[in-house]
Amino acid sequence: MKKLFLLSVLAIAAVLNVCAQNEWKHEVAISYGPGAFTDLNSSFFHGVFTGKQSSYIGAFGAEYFYRPKSALGVGLVGTFSTCKWSDSDKARTSYIGIMPAVKYNWLYRDHLSMYSKLALGVIIGVDSGVDADKARATFGWQASVVGAEFGSAFRGFLELGFGEQGLLVAGLRYKF
Repeated sequence: MKKLFLLSVLAIAAVLNVCAQNEWKHEVAISYGPGAFTDLNSSFFHGVFTGKQSSYIGAFGAEYFYRPKSALGVGLVGTFSTCKWSDSDKARTSYIGIMPAVKYNWLYRDHLSMYSKLALGVIIGVDSGVDADKARATFGWQASVVGAEFGSAFRGFLELGFGEQGLLVAGLRYKF
């Protein structure tokens, strides 16, 4: 997974034309965050009601934002996470999230920005394993109360929040 994350970062950097600009209109990002809501919820309820232990990998994410105003971004957040059950190597639940989002930069400097983000959408859970595969859809969300990003056009970021991207989200963002 780490190799896939690094290859994605390199692919984004190679495809996009890296140029310094003061007013960026577009942002793309990849991220990782432990403690996604569906992973924690699924682990807790399966453990309580079935007695099965589980492990989860956290949430991998991809984002795109368009900035119609310098402080406001609107876009789309996608997530992927998996929860594995101890009773079988094949028993697992995978979650795919698609959520429209809004991001508000409340502090903006050349090499530092601070922001808040809200995403609401759908999470598709796919159960696989010994029984027949099952899929279901449910409401999904991410509320990042505070986020900070550092750098120029290519930035690292950290977010503190709760939802489908995790409790503490870290990643790389490119603005163009």
